[in-house]
Amino acid sequence: MRKLAITFMVLALFCLSPAKAHAQSEAAIENSIVKIFTVANDPDYLQPWQMLGQKSFSGSGCILEGNRILTNAHVVANQTFIQVLKSGGTKKYPAQVVAVDHDCDLAILTIKDSAFFKDSAPLEFGELPNLGEHVKAYGFPEGGQKLSITEGVVSRIEVNEYAHSGRKLLTVQIDAAINPGNSGGPVLAGNRIVGVAFQGLEKSQNIGYAVPVTVVKHFLADLKNKKYGGFPSLGVDVQTLENDTARKMLGMSGAQTGILASRISFGSSAWGNLEENDVILSIDGVNIGNDGTVPFGNKGRIEASYIVSSKFVGDTVSLKVLRNGHAMDISFPLKKEAYIVPESQYDVRPKYYIFGGVVFTVLTLDYLRRLPENLMQASITLGSMYLNEIMTPRRQEIVIVQQILSDELNIGYEDCTNMAVEKINGQPVATLKDLVGKIEGNSGEYIIIGLENNKEIILDYKKSMENTAGILSRYRIPFDRSDNLK
Repeated sequence: MRKLAITFMVLALFCLSPAKAHAQSEAAIENSIVKIFTVANDPDYLQPWQMLGQKSFSGSGCILEGNRILTNAHVVANQTFIQVLKSGGTKKYPAQVVAVDHDCDLAILTIKDSAFFKDSAPLEFGELPNLGEHVKAYGFPEGGQKLSITEGVVSRIEVNEYAHSGRKLLTVQIDAAINPGNSGGPVLAGNRIVGVAFQGLEKSQNIGYAVPVTVVKHFLADLKNKKYGGFPSLGVDVQTLENDTARKMLGMSGAQTGILASRISFGSSAWGNLEENDVILSIDGVNIGNDGTVPFGNKGRIEASYIVSSKFVGDTVSLKVLRNGHAMDISFPLKKEAYIVPESQYDVRPKYYIFGGVVFTVLTLDYLRRLPENLMQASITLGSMYLNEIMTPRRQEIVIVQQILSDELNIGYEDCTNMAVEKINGQPVATLKDLVGKIEGNSGEYIIIGLENNKEIILDYKKSMENTAGILSRYRIPFDRSDNLK
């Protein structure tokens, strides 16, 4: 009987008209699209011992094999509670984050109640689409409650900045409408995932972006490793070499092309392997153009960083470089990108330390973005550090005096806020943890906090040690330091 039933089912499928078969396929796809409801609580970077309070927003996602839900990282960033509603459903199910990578703006959720996944076929992945290929974006954008489907074509494939993380990775540009709420929804060619909608270009018409399927597959493949590594980087500031005179001075022949390594970040993949003023001629045997691009299959050319970000942390990269006029081959393992001023951070609390009423913290992009307008002048100086500083052995974080909790110990130092800390008692400060060690390991009468522009905050060490607890109590601050410094 079972074989007979299957035979009738197959015959029925063959008897369907093409239009009906397409409609069934579309219905199956729609049944695998979900709406995600997130409650989040962001840290208060201006009062780093507290939170800003909960907020609610929504996004989109789709069901994958293994009872997993694929969405954007920014849809669940700083989450405290998540619910998921299947397209056409009426019941919301609590969900949990299984994995997240904020660099590539992707996350995986799951739901403990397997009833949620009943009657839903997981979507499958396709290949990187071609320019001009027709695609559909599925999701729940603002303007209505039901599932939205917009259509368009692939207009560009290139390396671009991800707004959520500031990281430059491969993107697919489409002219299908992408609006708030679409984030995390799949972009399909036919019935297969070729991308995940994640951002649009403001003040423009019909320019939306999807995380390409190649980046999604990288993310999922990396999750299978014992330790998730993320997307590696060389850690090098580079300059194009389109100027004939520059190439001549560097000793490049007429046939050689490449890019100049102008600065190398401490602790990066390239640290100790590349040198400043090395000309990078090729990556993994692929020649780099003087404009910093490499061939990209039948899709033209693309930024050379794509080759590195396509690898995994721990993989080996092989470079051919020109150093002082001599070509040489260099190979080394890849590490994850690290910045002296971190880009936007999520699911972590800001670092802080309080001594004698002086609040120290680490400069981050999140801190800069939260500075009020009346402190914009300070943000110009700190903003320059964000744009121009790189890690060095002497400085791996930019520690700043964030504010002064007024007390008789620190009278007269009210104007020393939003200034970078250079030294403690004449010794350079590498990190906030290093600053804590230098202060608490002090054996002298004073603590001299050396700031930028040769300014100083001078505190009585013994009185500050004794009075800090009282200052914290007066300002209703529970601890003198963040959990990551305890």
